[in-house]
Amino acid sequence: MKRLTGSTDRRVRRTKSLLHRALIELMLERGYDRISVRDILHRADVGRSTFYAHFRDKDDLLLVSSTDYLRAAVTAPGSEAGAGADAATPLAPVHTLFQLAAANPEVYQALLGRKSGALLLRTTREMVAEILAERLTELLDMDEAEFDSTVTFLSWGVVGVLGAIADADPPLPPTEAYRRLEQLIGPGLSGRVRAS
Repeated sequence: MKRLTGSTDRRVRRTKSLLHRALIELMLERGYDRISVRDILHRADVGRSTFYAHFRDKDDLLLVSSTDYLRAAVTAPGSEAGAGADAATPLAPVHTLFQLAAANPEVYQALLGRKSGALLLRTTREMVAEILAERLTELLDMDEAEFDSTVTFLSWGVVGVLGAIADADPPLPPTEAYRRLEQLIGPGLSGRVRAS
C-alpha cells in the first residue's frame, strides 16, 4: 500500500510541475494577463478537474507552484554556502533567490518587469515573504506583529533588488546585490537573532 502512496505523490508532483512549467512558458510568450486556465491545461496536457483538484485559479497556481519552486531551490543542499553566502546569516536564502533571477532573467522580467502588473508584483512579494518567514521565524526574537512587518519590509526590498538583477540595464550582479543588501540590513537583523 505504501508503494501506491509514493506513486500517487510522484504523479501529483509531476502534474504540478507540468502546470507550473506551462504557466511560465506561456507568461514568457504572451504575458500573464493574456493566459487562461484553458491555455495552461492545453500546454500541460492536463485535465480541468485535475487542475482544480490542486489550484483555485491561475493566480493560485502562480503563487503556490512558484513558492514551492523557490523553496526547493533555497533548501537544496549547498544552495547558500555554495553560492557565496554564509548559510548561518538570516538572509542566506536571499542569495539563492538573487542567483535564480540572474540565471533566469526572462522569468523575473515577466514577473517584475515594466510590463508586469500589480498582481504579479504582489504575488512575487508573497512568494518571497513566505520563503523569508520560513527562514526567519525561528531565528528572530520578535513578537508576531514586529515579525510580520519585518518580513513585509524585507520582502518588498528583495523584490526590488530582484528587479534590478533581472530587468536593469546593465543588470546588477547577484553577488553584488546580496553584498549590498547584507551590508544595509544584515546588522539590524543579526542584532535580533535569538540567543542559542
